[in-house]
Amino acid sequence: MPIRLIITVLLSLSLLIPSAGYAAKPRPFTGSGILLIRSSSPTETSEPVIVVIYREPGIGRLAELPPAKLPSLGQVLKTAPGETAVAVQGKRGTWLRIAYDEAGREGWIQLQRHWQYADWETFLKGRVVRLFAGMKKGVYSLRREPASTSPEVQSLSSSRNMRVIQLQEEWALAMIDLATAGWVRWRDVDGRFLIVIDDTFDPQKR
Repeated sequence: MPIRLIITVLLSLSLLIPSAGYAAKPRPFTGSGILLIRSSSPTETSEPVIVVIYREPGIGRLAELPPAKLPSLGQVLKTAPGETAVAVQGKRGTWLRIAYDEAGREGWIQLQRHWQYADWETFLKGRVVRLFAGMKKGVYSLRREPASTSPEVQSLSSSRNMRVIQLQEEWALAMIDLATAGWVRWRDVDGRFLIVIDDTFDPQKR
């Protein structure tokens, strides 16, 4: 078969199966906390926000980016208009270390007074979450203790709502309904999210 004909056939096949080779977007890393970047405070004029990123706190300017250009937690949390949620990897006083591009390069930004930072223990306590869909079967287990070897209390689905009571490293103590609570992994061993943060709580949703 002539080489030109082989190339033509291969190109035709690639057009017939456009989804082949496309990987799902990876779940974002959790880091140590969350930063909500707001476009402006309620008392200030609405001007475009530019996030200035440094190599070290206040030293060595690396980039100036609008919040929308930062790797966000949009897969995990719905934010209000004018807000961008990003994962925080480290903290020194009012300086926060974040990833500023999809390649995972990191830099430091200074916390502004109308932004909100919280560690995950503080932010998730009392919030409603559910598990990502399409993960390994063992993830969908509510356990008696915060360990993968602990007996299963209940099997979960990716649509089942849970209210977080507390965190213990990679595990969250969660309430399923008024009579059922147990431990579920909220991030994996690589530090990526296993949960999606919901806005509403319905104990009957499964």
